[in-house]
Amino acid sequence: MRKQLTVGSLIAGRSPVQTPAPAPVHANMPETTRRAGSFSRLPGKPQTTIQRKQVQVKQDDRTISVEQAPCQTLLQAAIAQGQPLSYKCRQGYCGKCRVLVVSGGSLLEAPTKQEAKKLAEQLASGYRLACQSTFRSTIRD
Repeated sequence: MRKQLTVGSLIAGRSPVQTPAPAPVHANMPETTRRAGSFSRLPGKPQTTIQRKQVQVKQDDRTISVEQAPCQTLLQAAIAQGQPLSYKCRQGYCGKCRVLVVSGGSLLEAPTKQEAKKLAEQLASGYRLACQSTFRSTIRD
């Protein structure tokens, strides 16, 4: 029986089974650049932070913050961001996704006809249907 040759077996002093463990790519990098999501600061450059716009809503005695997601509904953005909002029909009929907007209401479009029909006078008190409340496509400060 013949021994099959591989590239590793042709190197002197190395058996076909021995292979060196690859070194981690970031092993020689400074600690500040190794951590996920962090970047090293350049000397003399001010570090800027991006301020994310959020809508804070209250549902069932829980306050939830949802980052602005243009052209998405409040419910779609909350689900995508892993926020625990209760909902059922996603059409504005059941009212299960009713929330009280605590802050950031200016990031949302005007209430839809379905919201006005379902919420009636609660709309004036700051309640919205998360499945019908859409984020504005442009931000107005």
